[in-house]
Amino acid sequence: MAIEQQVFFIAKCDICGAYCDEAGDVWLWDITRQLAAEQAADTPGWTEVKGGIVCPISDRKHDEARGAESPLLAAESKDAVRVSFEEAS
Repeated sequence: MAIEQQVFFIAKCDICGAYCDEAGDVWLWDITRQLAAEQAADTPGWTEVKGGIVCPISDRKHDEARGAESPLLAAESKDAVRVSFEEAS
């Protein structure tokens, strides 16, 4: 029986570990780490960052990893408090 070993690389998000894939869950792979990262960077929504790759999920960790302030930081949370001051009569 003939046996063949194949080695390939699939880019994963450095934040959550999601695989870079196409619709239908077909993983994008390549023959070297660098080519897999470049392919992921060319995929819509994926961002190449210094030393890695980040998927298109938008949450605080992903947004900060992409180098932008997370929109979640500006959004009010259920714990937000509003204070207003009125002049006493």
